[in-house]
Order: sequence, then structure tokens, then C-alpha cells
Amino acid sequence: MSSSIPPVPSVGDFVTALEELVLVPPGRRGPSARIVLVQQGRGDEAEQIAEGECLRLRVRGRALVPYARIQESRPRGDRQRTRDVFEQIEDGLRDNLPGGFGRLRLPRYRLVRAFAAASSTEDQAPVRARDLRDQCYAERRKDSHVLKALHAIGGRDQTPDNIAAWIWHWARHPLFGVLPRWLYGFRAGRRMMRKGGWFRRWARVPSGRGDFFRHHEAVVAEREDALLCALLDDLEAAARGPRLSPWTRRRRSRFVLVLPREGAPGSVTESVVRGFPQAVEQTGSTAVVLLAVGQAGPDTPQSLAMATTTIDSWARSPGRGRGRAVAVGVEPLAGEPDQEAEGRLRGYPEIQPGRVHSDLAPRAEAFVMAVAGVTALSLLAYLAVVHFVDPASDRCLGASVRMPESAAPGRIPEQSPKELYARARESIDQQNKQAEKAAKRADTVIRTVAYLGIPVTVDNWNDGLYSGAIPELRGIALAQEQLNSEAAKDVHRKVWLRVRVLDAGPRFSNAPEVAGELVREMAERKGEPEIMGVVGLGQSRADTMAARDILGDAGLPVIGTTATALEMQQHGMYRQVAPDNRREARIAADLARRGNIVETSAGTCAPARAAVVVADPTDSYSANLGELFTSAFEGARTIRYTAEPGREPVPPASGDRVESASTLAEVAIRVCERIQEDPRTVVYWAARPTEFSAFLEEFAGGTRCDGRLTVLGGNDITNAVVDAQHPSALHPRVRLYYAAHALPKSHSPNVMGDRFRDQYRKVYGADDLWGNDGHAPLAWDALRLLGSAVNSARQDAGSAPFGLGTVQQSLVRGVGGPDGKRGATGVLAFDRNGKVPVNKRLLMLHDTASGPEVALECGFRASQDERTSWGPGGAFPCVRDE
Repeated sequence: MSSSIPPVPSVGDFVTALEELVLVPPGRRGPSARIVLVQQGRGDEAEQIAEGECLRLRVRGRALVPYARIQESRPRGDRQRTRDVFEQIEDGLRDNLPGGFGRLRLPRYRLVRAFAAASSTEDQAPVRARDLRDQCYAERRKDSHVLKALHAIGGRDQTPDNIAAWIWHWARHPLFGVLPRWLYGFRAGRRMMRKGGWFRRWARVPSGRGDFFRHHEAVVAEREDALLCALLDDLEAAARGPRLSPWTRRRRSRFVLVLPREGAPGSVTESVVRGFPQAVEQTGSTAVVLLAVGQAGPDTPQSLAMATTTIDSWARSPGRGRGRAVAVGVEPLAGEPDQEAEGRLRGYPEIQPGRVHSDLAPRAEAFVMAVAGVTALSLLAYLAVVHFVDPASDRCLGASVRMPESAAPGRIPEQSPKELYARARESIDQQNKQAEKAAKRADTVIRTVAYLGIPVTVDNWNDGLYSGAIPELRGIALAQEQLNSEAAKDVHRKVWLRVRVLDAGPRFSNAPEVAGELVREMAERKGEPEIMGVVGLGQSRADTMAARDILGDAGLPVIGTTATALEMQQHGMYRQVAPDNRREARIAADLARRGNIVETSAGTCAPARAAVVVADPTDSYSANLGELFTSAFEGARTIRYTAEPGREPVPPASGDRVESASTLAEVAIRVCERIQEDPRTVVYWAARPTEFSAFLEEFAGGTRCDGRLTVLGGNDITNAVVDAQHPSALHPRVRLYYAAHALPKSHSPNVMGDRFRDQYRKVYGADDLWGNDGHAPLAWDALRLLGSAVNSARQDAGSAPFGLGTVQQSLVRGVGGPDGKRGATGVLAFDRNGKVPVNKRLLMLHDTASGPEVALECGFRASQDERTSWGPGGAFPCVRDE
């Protein structure tokens, strides 16, 4: 193959340097190079070197690097036409591409070629530009099957004879004829007129947007220069290409353009060789090596040895700029062949690319990439569908909040309820004694607050479990300890608290009498305003509200713990730390309407379509909660049930969607009937928890519903009750969701929640029955809220005395200001004279065999941390206070 290269001295080194320049990979290349072989004296050695190099670029009929061999046009009079130089370059590159190169696209070159060949007789510039664009589009359409098909669809035929065909007749041409042509012109203009592109500099287009098709005269006048620049730009784009393309990664060598015949003066060949360096500078080309036979021009020819050194330096110096050029003088072969050159050429008969690729390899790689891409996109689409469509899917609603600690059920203590209650009272008594001792110290201020709650006088857990009195009193004791510890460290600003425990009797039956006695005692001790307020009143009963009125009328601020009925707020001196029944009922109804909580088949659930409320009309809490849920869940029915009908008068039923039941068995039967009417029915248990376990037993054994049931419970179904009754373990077909004010052990809202949890665990252990119950943290928050108001009253008064009025003013303004005060159950932020914390945090828990999981969390956890959505991926907005 290489025998056609004459073995003149140094030609072997020259060919090696030239081929190394061709093989420089992208990223390490300098500007494209022009190497002109100049024949010295008589002979054709220069042409032989160029022809021989073409043979070295090809082996066994396949190119090793992309190249094109260009013939000079034949002289005039020759009947056999020689193709245009640029046609030869295009065809030569297409026919001489190495394996794995892929298809060579030359969009800019073909656009400029069609543009230069077009002509228009239009006078107006915009019309002429559009006409030229259409001609270029017609030329492009010849090579595109897609554009041919669109043209065939968009063509006009005979006028149709019906309306549908008429609409299609007049719509298809704009869609399939005009629009593709406009898009072609738009893309062509963007490709050629982009900022920083070669055409703007070449045509001297001013800054701003311009129309490529208005520069026809410049392209026609400098056709060869424009075509050369467009060709170099396309070859550069082909060499760099998309990084992920398997064909681009195999394009590791430069394009070689070989012109083995010297071009006549004024010919296209001579114009291409002469204008090559400037075109390289204008386009920033690095991907081409031009090897031509011609005249040296203004350059002094270098010997083959000197040219070898020059080319070697090019291979090691990357960058962009004006095209590199060297003229190489080739002396005739005189005498014996150069042995070194001959040996080199025979030893390496062709160019030595690092690797020869097959056409199949990139196709296989592209197929694998396409499969991987489709798989990845399918996975992303699936995840997107799961993320966005999951709220309407059939997956049962479970944990939507990740809990950092297990919520394992607590254990029932060995001591009796009566003993545990007595121990909590002893803790308060001890704190009171410490407060009395502190009162003897200078600058120490001590005040008394009262706790009004129900006692625990029973020794069995069947009765003592449901009152919540033990954890509530524990919360009071722990809060008193915290407040007094803070007062001991800041004696000039904070107040020691002494807690007086008042016995309200069973079901708060003695609360009005006890409240009256406290008020009379305060009147007798007038002038010594030591009692700063009352906390407690944890049940929404008539006697509780009567006691509230007595205390409030006497000017005592009252802070409720777990009472949530709206009637509790009907006094100016009353506030509470728990969210009220309105907020709880609206959130529960939203959960029922939107959440997949009703099991429709094994492992699949759907939102509830109907609801049945079980409420006690003689219990203010139960009746109020049931009515509010019925208002929030349209179409809900109510079953009224009273466990002790003789204790309180039963109000008459009203409405056609209200019915009564005298026994739990009757309640269970009526609930089952509603479920049979609509299987997607949820039961809202607004009654007290004492009857809940018995209802489940009646439903499982005394109805035809096979034990399948979904229950939403009010906040009175506490975690301690659930832990003791084990409804999910005893009734595996029951799905139980219930409201909770806190989950202290496993889902603390903020740093104060962490403090309460650690304090409670230190005193009562990690496995305490009420460790995850809301009674204790609510009581803790209530006393701390009142204590903070007392501290604010002292600080506002300065050295002057302070009393109930100052404390009430602090509560009216809102302790902690607009951001409120962080508590163990969330943020206690009150509007001016507000009764309930704004958007107070509330949880809806799902009972499982391993403990509760948070299905919904809404409200303020901390000052700037509000949970505003719930459900899978936060799909549903939280209910906010109206």
C-alpha cells in the first residue's frame, strides 16, 4: 500500500508526524491544519505522497479514519464532467467513514449550498427571504421521508362535499404544509444566526436578532468561503457530538481532506486551499487536516525534516485560533531510495488508530442504552404516578410520619390505681414544701394555683384506667417541678408555685361545690391574693361548666387540660391547651373523606362514602363532638346511646338521620346494617371509651358483618386505653384510627416535648402505661402556661404587687406573643383573648399490633414549623382553623 509513497529522505518521519496529528483525540487538539506539498523541480513526488497517504488511510476496503480524496476539475472541452470540489468532499466523506462512526450529518453545509443555489425575483426583502426559505425547504424535503410524507398529507386536492372533509381539507395544509416549513426556517435561522456563531461574523451581522435568509447576496458572492466555513462547522460538531452517543465516543480521529492535484489559478480547489486558515479561524475548527498539492504562495517551503518538527509541535499544543499552515518542499527522488524511509513505510503500511471499531458495536450499545433509558423513564414515571396519583390508589393509609422511636405499648403497673394517684399527690406535696422553704429567702415570691380534677379511689384497673386522672396529676407534678426549678435560678423575675389539689369527685359531680368553697375562702382572705388561677377541668360535663362559671365569675383564670367541647369556651376567664371539638371533628371528617381507611378487600382500602356516629346525648363532650362531625361529614347518620340512661335526662332526638339504641348489642346491629347498605362506611366513636371494647365484642359476635369494621375514635380513646384493650390484636379485622393530642414517647413535636419526655421517663420509666398518652403532657402544658402568665405578671408589675388582674391581662395578650409558647403538645399560640391555641397540633393515629403509627399530623409543632399537609407525599392540605 505504502509503496506508492516515494522513499525520499525524511518522508517516513513526515508521514508518521502527519498521521499522529490526524489521530489526536478531541479535547487535546489545536486548530485544524493545512499542509501543502510543493514540488521542487521536475517530478511528481508531491502528488505521489498525497495519493499514497490516501491509500494508507484505508485497509481491506474500509477507511481507518474519515477522509475524502478530491480531484481537480477537468479542463474545458473535456466531455466527462468532474464533480464540484464540495460535492467530492461530501461524497468522499460519506463513502470513507471508519467502522462505528455512524451517519455523518452536514446540516449547515447543505443549507448554505441550497441557499447559494436558490434565486428569487421578488423585490421586497421579507418576501424574497420567505421565497428563498421555501426553496431551501423544498431542497431539504428531497432527502427526508418525513417531510415528503407531510407534504403529501398537506397537499390540496378537490373541494370536499361534506363538513368534516371540508374542515380537514382546509386545516391540513397549515398543519402539514405551512407549519413544517415555518419550523424549518426557524431552526435554520437559529442554527446559523446564534450568538457567537461563525455566520454572524462572516456576514458582518450587527448585534441583535437577524433573518438568515436575508443574506443571500453575501452567500452567493462568497460561495466557496461560505461553504467551506459551513463544512468545517459541521465537521467540528460531528467530532464533538453528544457525549452520551456511542457513535461520538468512537470518533477519535480528525477528518482528512486530500487534494492530490494542484488547483489551477482561480479554481475552486485553489480557493479552498487558500481560504482554509481563515475559515478555521472563523469557525474555531479543530477537527480537520487538509493535505494538498499546490504552490507555496508567500510562505517559504520547509524541508520534509523541518516540516516534521513543525507538525510534531502542533500535535502537542491544543487550543483554537487561526488555522495552522505549512508548505513542504518535496525534492525529486535522485539516486537510491532512502533505506530508513522505505523501512518505515513497509513496517507500517497504514495509519495506526488505537482501535478499529465495527458498525455493530455502537448499535448494540445504543440499543442497551435505549432499553436502560426506557426502563429508567418507566421507573420514574411509575414513581411519579405513585407520588402524585397515590392518594387515589387503593393502598391502605398507614404511617405517614416516620417516628424515630418505637411506640411499643406500655404495661399496666403492679400497683393499684389508687396507690399511683397517691404517689403523684405526694410529689406535689413535696414540691409545696420546697416552695414554703423558698418563701423564707429574700426576693423569693410564691403564689398558689389550684388543680381541679377527679380523684382515683378504686383499686382495680377496670375502673381506674379510663379517667386519665393519674397521668394528668403526674403532668401537674412534673410541670410544678420544672417551674420551681426555673424560679430558683431566677428569683428576681420568676415565681415559685404551690399547687393545691382539689377533689372534684366522680365525673366532676362535686366540682361546683368545691369551686364555691374556694371562692368563699378567697373572699375571706381578701388582701392576700395568693391563688393565681385554676388548671384542670378535664371533662366536658355540665358540672364542670358550672364550676368554670363559679371560678371565672370570681376573677380566677381557668386553664383547661383535656376538655374539648365548645361549651367549655363560654366564659371570658376560660382557656384551654387542647384543640377543641370543632377542629378535631373537621380533621377526622377530612381523614374519612380523603384517606384510604376503609378496607374493601384484603390489603386494599378506599375513602369512606358514609359515616355512622355513635354518641351519648347526655354527655356534653360526646354530643358536641358527634354533632360537629355530622356537620363536617355530609350525610352522616347518628346512633344515640347512653350507658347510664337514668343518670342524666336524655334530650329528644331530632332529624330523620338520628336513631337511638338502648344496648350495645343494638348499636352493633344498627352499625352492621349501615355497613351492609354501603360497605365503605366508617364508624365515628364519639362516646366515652369505657364501652368501646364491649361494642367491638358485640359487633364481632352478634352481627352478620363478620367483624370487618373501620372506626374513627375521638381523643377520649387514649393510647393508654388502646394499650390496655388491644383492639387490633383481639379484633384483627377492625381498622382503628383515633385522635391524639400528643405521642410523647415516640413523636415529640419540639424541644419542650423532648424535655417533658425525658423528665417523665426519668421519674416513671420507659415502659410506663401512660408514657405515650396525651393526658400528662397536656396537664404539663396547662400549668406551664399559667405559670408563665404569673411570671409575666410579676415582671410587668416590677416592684409593685401583682394579682389576678395582672395574670389575666397576660393571658388575654397571649403568653409568648404572636408566636406563642412552645409546649410538650405543640405551640400554644392564642389570638388576643382567644380560648384555644391557633391551629393546635393534632394527631390521628392508626392502631397496629406493634403500637400506634401517625396517619395524620396537622398544626404547629414549633413556632415556625407547621404541618400543613398529610397523606402519601403530603397529598392533602391540613384543615386549618376558620
